[in-house]
Amino acid sequence: MSTNKITAIATLIILTFANLNAHAFFIIDFNEKWLREDAYNRAMNQAKKNLRPLSEVETDDSPDVKTDILYTGSLVRVGEEFIADMDGVSQLSQLFPPERRPEAKRMFVEIIDKFNASVENLYQVSKENVATGLITLLGGAYAAYHNKPLPDNVVKPAFLQAASFLRKKAELFEGKSSTEMVNSYQLSVGLGMLLMLLQAELQKNPNPAHEKELKTIGRSVFQAVLGVEPERVSFTSSGIVFR
Repeated sequence: MSTNKITAIATLIILTFANLNAHAFFIIDFNEKWLREDAYNRAMNQAKKNLRPLSEVETDDSPDVKTDILYTGSLVRVGEEFIADMDGVSQLSQLFPPERRPEAKRMFVEIIDKFNASVENLYQVSKENVATGLITLLGGAYAAYHNKPLPDNVVKPAFLQAASFLRKKAELFEGKSSTEMVNSYQLSVGLGMLLMLLQAELQKNPNPAHEKELKTIGRSVFQAVLGVEPERVSFTSSGIVFR
């Protein structure tokens, strides 16, 4: 997801939050424990053993958005909040010091809302979808670890590949409430977009200490979500490939 597309959305948004400038982001307290406990992120840990190349995946029979088992629920924004449960956004705000959390919460609502308004046109992938959230999160981890954005042309193949696999694993979603689904989406999109923003800021203002910290966070996300080191993951025109 390149800086001239999705990351640009987050960059523009953050400029409206003067007290949460990108330099201050590097004091975030990241702990991947909540990623490890998220059922939909763990789904990709199972998927990595069975993902087929995109050439072998049926992509022309995707269900309608709201009948898709991967649909996470509509996020309707009213003012500075979503009508739906806000636990995912609240968890994301905990990355910041207490005095910054109210503003961080508003920022994440803005980022997720703008993401939903843009992602379908930019990448032809569904908003409010488990696979979209996961690929956005992995795109952020890729940017953080490699200090460069995930190429635009590999986003849709990764989505189609992951979505095809996950739709065949209905058992992964049995007993999961709509609240759990929407919170997982908020966490995945919010953190993925934040990491893309940080990487874009790092490109503009190089700082070895910040680069090291961001690389560590990117590695932690790959380990938590996929159970592998980032060096073993490639994003290609055929989807995600594990080495």
